[in-house]
Amino acid sequence: MTQAPAPTRATAVDMTHRQILEALSGLLLGMFVAILSSTVVSNALPRIITELKGGQSAYTWVVTSTLLATTATTPIWGKLADLTSKKLLVQLSLTIFVLGSVLAGLSQSTGQLIACRVLQGVGAGGLTALAQVIMATMISPRERGRYSGYLGAVMAVGTIGGPLIGGVIVDTSWLGWRWCFYVGVPFAILALVVLQKTLHLPVVKRAAKIDWWGATLITAAVSLLLIWVTLAGDRYAWLSWQTAAMVAGALLLAVLAVRVEHRPASR
Repeated sequence: MTQAPAPTRATAVDMTHRQILEALSGLLLGMFVAILSSTVVSNALPRIITELKGGQSAYTWVVTSTLLATTATTPIWGKLADLTSKKLLVQLSLTIFVLGSVLAGLSQSTGQLIACRVLQGVGAGGLTALAQVIMATMISPRERGRYSGYLGAVMAVGTIGGPLIGGVIVDTSWLGWRWCFYVGVPFAILALVVLQKTLHLPVVKRAAKIDWWGATLITAAVSLLLIWVTLAGDRYAWLSWQTAAMVAGALLLAVLAVRVEHRPASR
């Protein structure tokens, strides 16, 4: 007597080439906005930090805070994609990104700017994770490489064009550095509209748990190391008790993260 095969997770949705391109248009536009937000401030940082009266460490954190938030939230967004609608999640991540961008442009201090950049990073983390998940849902493994090239091209354009756009904005007197954060908002809103009209995916749920402990421990370990590298040599010596405490704390958090990740319940 043969057993019925166990139900497996849905793979690719049966879509034509045109339907895939239409659905990818909004997704790729969202990815472009996420990459642009990370690179557009590079040439504008001296002006931004000067006008907000920030210190030397602010240079690092304006950029690093976004990358750290993106890295920490990407696996969480990926897990959420197993629990609810992918379309809803990508729209939510775009909304979070737009909110962070607008607030970053309104910042009156480096502390406010860094906090808003973290919010941008949370949205960018969703776009980064969900772009891969949605492509895997729409496209069969045989065709996936073809469409991944589009994603790579968009990322390259955003990486190269971001600093150029940021430099032009800063040098244009009637714009100012705040438009480095506003410039991505129209693209993000357009991506929301396009996704609403073109992206239609089945909601496939499965039993899954979000590894909150692992994500928290990894983020804390990396953050502690970044704080140490940023402040060492400025607030305290490289060889000091502060250095020893921060490095030891980061290593302890990393070990705990590894132990959590190796538990069967976290897989």
